[in-house]
Amino acid sequence: MVGSIGWLFLSWLGVPRRWAVIALLPLIFGYSWITGNSAPAVRSAWMAAVFLGAFVFRRKPDLLNALGAVLLAAMLWDGRLLFQAGVQLSYGVVAAIAIGTAWASRAFSWMAKPDPFLPESIMNRGQAFLLDLRRRIAQSLAVSLAAAIGSAPLTILHFGLVTPVSILAGLVLIPLVFVLLTAALVSVALSPVLPPAARAVNQANGWVANLSVRSAEFFAAIPGGHFQTRRETRPMLIVYDLDYGAGAACFSGGKDGAVLIDCGDRQSFRQRVTPSLRSLGIEPDSAVLTHPDGNHLGGGSTVWQAFPIRQALLPVELARSPSHRQWLREAPAAGVRTLQAAETKTLAFPDDATLEVLHAPDPKAVNTLADDRVALYRLHWQGWRILFTSDAGMGTELRLLDKGLDLSADVIIAGRHRGDLTLCDRFLDAVHPMAILASNPPYPDSERIPPDAAAYWKSRGIQLVDQAVTGGVTLTIDDHGRLVITGYLTREPLVLSPR
Repeated sequence: MVGSIGWLFLSWLGVPRRWAVIALLPLIFGYSWITGNSAPAVRSAWMAAVFLGAFVFRRKPDLLNALGAVLLAAMLWDGRLLFQAGVQLSYGVVAAIAIGTAWASRAFSWMAKPDPFLPESIMNRGQAFLLDLRRRIAQSLAVSLAAAIGSAPLTILHFGLVTPVSILAGLVLIPLVFVLLTAALVSVALSPVLPPAARAVNQANGWVANLSVRSAEFFAAIPGGHFQTRRETRPMLIVYDLDYGAGAACFSGGKDGAVLIDCGDRQSFRQRVTPSLRSLGIEPDSAVLTHPDGNHLGGGSTVWQAFPIRQALLPVELARSPSHRQWLREAPAAGVRTLQAAETKTLAFPDDATLEVLHAPDPKAVNTLADDRVALYRLHWQGWRILFTSDAGMGTELRLLDKGLDLSADVIIAGRHRGDLTLCDRFLDAVHPMAILASNPPYPDSERIPPDAAAYWKSRGIQLVDQAVTGGVTLTIDDHGRLVITGYLTREPLVLSPR
């Protein structure tokens, strides 16, 4: 789109095509750089450079040749790219458009034909405009149909998702985004010389942006417009194994909805949690956060942009974390109802489960370390009790013990406090768990399970599920009421029988 906008502008100035391409390439790569050099943008920039480069050397451009050249260079740079879903979709869709558009055009050829009794040479301006508009719509539908058919096998493979509505949605969204991007570039150009005009353009562009979002929401809400080809119907609890002490889990009730319990950091949420849940056909509509640590908040707005989050339980009222401030201030504006742990005793979960708030930290202790502000939750699920201690340390555990509450649980899901002991003797005596599911990333050292701690837990007869060994873990309840803990990297599950 950036290249097309620049091409239109330069053609109005009468710049020859060959020299226009030379001017466009810095614009295309500059836009990619300014927007963060994301992998899709870089791939698109190189595709455009190779395709348009044919004009510089006075050769006829060929989309498939350009695609092959860029793909070959990418594979020589890093052969692992071929196994990434984004790379497969990017190149696969371009190939589908190149191969299938001519075929797909036949389905809409009727729309592009002129009236046989009205030759184009005698059409007035209105009639010529309508014919040109029909031809453009037919071409757009053909491209969308080829892209939809070409991408369907990959979206089914990676995400279990089919989106036939995209064929129609492109007719509306592509022009809107084109206008949106054009106005943004005009605003950038005007800003140094006419700041008031740039502000006026931005204000008008805000209306276009809102219209784009509402259009996307409209098409997404059409019944049958998109659907999952596979959906995990078993109730389950998924506990992710993330890097650098990040934490995320998801409790799914099968057909009854799902709840995120922490979201990881922004990167792991986007690259690991979101693709995993989409591949299972799980769409969380609620989130529960344990403490205001960026490694557990998913980047804030990133979460409710990825899933239809309608409710969130927050651990504290105030925090310094930018992601937590997004949850507190921006989530309600996005339609997310927020609850405070200090004001909540229980929360209804799918599959008739209940989340109990055992401990809520001081909601306004802003200057306290995030790991000292952990809310502790206990999940009651089909007769099983699962305690989420997250990154709480001994200080939090002792405060909880001083309350004299019943802390018993069958399983503890624990992270590590970076500066304090975790799961002290008194706390384990009070909880009396059958198993501990513990994160154990290789870095930093403070997030690793001390070998003596692991040995001590085992000496107490507690089963240890070490995520350095198992990777991500799935908890399910079998037909006999037993809790089955299955690691992604291990074959044999740990099966716990009711006490």
